[in-house]
Amino acid sequence: MRYLQRIIEQVRKQTENEDVSDFVGIQDSEFIQYINDAQHRLQGLIAAQHPRVFLDEHVVDIVSGAESYSLPTDTFLNNKVHNVEYSSTGNNDDYYTLEQTTLKRRNSGITGSPSHYIRMAGKVLLSPQPTGSGKLRITYVKKVKELDLRRALVSSTDQELSASVTNTISSTERWKIYFDYSTLTTDLESLKEHDYICVVDKEGNSLIKNIEIASEGYCTVNFENKTLKSTCTAQNNPINQGAEWKTSGATNYFIVCEPHTIDTNAGETATSIPEGAYVIGGKDTTTHGELPRSVERYLIAYCAWKILKRDSSVDSSEAQLELAAIAQEIINSYALISDDVQFIPELNSWDDWSLS
Repeated sequence: MRYLQRIIEQVRKQTENEDVSDFVGIQDSEFIQYINDAQHRLQGLIAAQHPRVFLDEHVVDIVSGAESYSLPTDTFLNNKVHNVEYSSTGNNDDYYTLEQTTLKRRNSGITGSPSHYIRMAGKVLLSPQPTGSGKLRITYVKKVKELDLRRALVSSTDQELSASVTNTISSTERWKIYFDYSTLTTDLESLKEHDYICVVDKEGNSLIKNIEIASEGYCTVNFENKTLKSTCTAQNNPINQGAEWKTSGATNYFIVCEPHTIDTNAGETATSIPEGAYVIGGKDTTTHGELPRSVERYLIAYCAWKILKRDSSVDSSEAQLELAAIAQEIINSYALISDDVQFIPELNSWDDWSLS
């Protein structure tokens, strides 16, 4: 799918909402909300009939004696699990499938090799509780990532000190991501509306996801010219201990993040935030939708319908009919139809002499 900004521009043209400023017109934030609503609505319609379209895998490290394991943060409806497998060694050859059971058959306190799992509020419970290490492989229905605009471009330079920085990720203390203010309008105010950020490349591929932003009381965002803030004193400044922010004449942007553990099971390998990457707001977000380009027309039609409805336009009724037709066409296209030869399963073994 194209970059979100291109989709917004197309909807603006289609609904004649191209004139926009801080106080006039419909802001990008409203378009983003409508487009994300369209994604959620369409995925819900598709998943109701073809849930296997969105299947994904996630591997979890087993902790000896631990019964509960969290589902991935992008699990659809926080409970859609297709299959759970367990390997006591962590080797692919040793995985075996666990049977799903109910809370009534929960065996807390009993340890051994797990044979069953229970779904409960964004978690799976293993029964019996595993002994030793190992891995859990969860196949689940993945929620499509929400969309957001590029908010900042990562820089490897501290403008004030004219020095190189590595934006190294720390799992034990707060750390900083520096932004390049000269090549991109850094929308710090938008980032401050979120508790988490994600880092993506120019195509929207995830590099590091779900980084928690430090609370504003600890100078999370360093504003232009390092303006002194009353909350940024020596005693509560976690980055530059013993020194207050002061006006230095250098434009320097960065954001302070809470300790973050790299999730290697989710494919994260970076130990630092690379220069040229983009920072976006929210959990499990991207700049380019994961749905195919052919689905983009639904997002545009849905957003246009909401804008026309918002403006009390008579065209909204016609747009709603078109929207329903597009949705049904897309859902039908996701039907599990294969051009490969389909064999009829043989239910009775050839050597079953009881049939003679």
